[in-house]
Amino acid sequence: MTEPEWQVKTALVTGGGAGIGREICLALAAQGVAVLACDLDGEAARATVESIGESGGSALAAQGDVSRPTDVEAMFAMARRELGPLDLAVNNAGLSHPAVSILDLELEHLERIYQVDFKGVYLCCREAGREMTARGRGVVINISSIAGLVPLPLMAYGPMKAAVNMLTRVLAREWGPRGVRVNAVAPGYVMTPLIQGMIESGLRDPGLILERTPMNTMLSPQEVAQAVLFLCSPAARHISGVILPVDAGWTSDGGWSAYPGMGANR
Repeated sequence: MTEPEWQVKTALVTGGGAGIGREICLALAAQGVAVLACDLDGEAARATVESIGESGGSALAAQGDVSRPTDVEAMFAMARRELGPLDLAVNNAGLSHPAVSILDLELEHLERIYQVDFKGVYLCCREAGREMTARGRGVVINISSIAGLVPLPLMAYGPMKAAVNMLTRVLAREWGPRGVRVNAVAPGYVMTPLIQGMIESGLRDPGLILERTPMNTMLSPQEVAQAVLFLCSPAARHISGVILPVDAGWTSDGGWSAYPGMGANR
């Protein structure tokens, strides 16, 4: 008789109070996963948990700063204490900054992006790995970006996401023999409250984004959440060390848009 495949039953999601992180929490809970929604904004995390509860799911909220080791340790300890052994860690918390030249970007952005977008992922991976490698199973999914795959004018954000991609691959190699899979999802332009605010303030041009995107569409946070569901499912049990673009074809463009006769979305 074939032994049933291991399923994710518990998960910790950082940046779970809004945007992509919130939708990941909702999607996991809808599959019966008990979720700890973590966010720097405790009220936002609690709002996510309230929505999950209204839908009949199971979730708890935690407030913490992923750039602080003590906060990260406390969040993972809460997950173990309240939910039981942790099966999945989704490292989603992140920040961005204005798209300007390196000559003009204030150094405070460099420091903050490093602290949250790389150090925060590093600390959460380390804490998840300590528990998962000891148990001999688990899944870690880091939320990266197409900015870590192609050169966009995001002088700190892009290099930090590229570092997240390499960390993902390094850990996949180290932890694979110990039963732990590590992957990353690299979203393209996702219509989150952050991007919506940038569009409304004139910092992003949706027309130019769509023109450059082969599928001529922006993503929803729910679509990124679906990629996370796949990567933590038994269907992906042999997938590790992968950076999965979910970008409506953005990274497939290459130099295509440089050929006017072909048309941007012909």
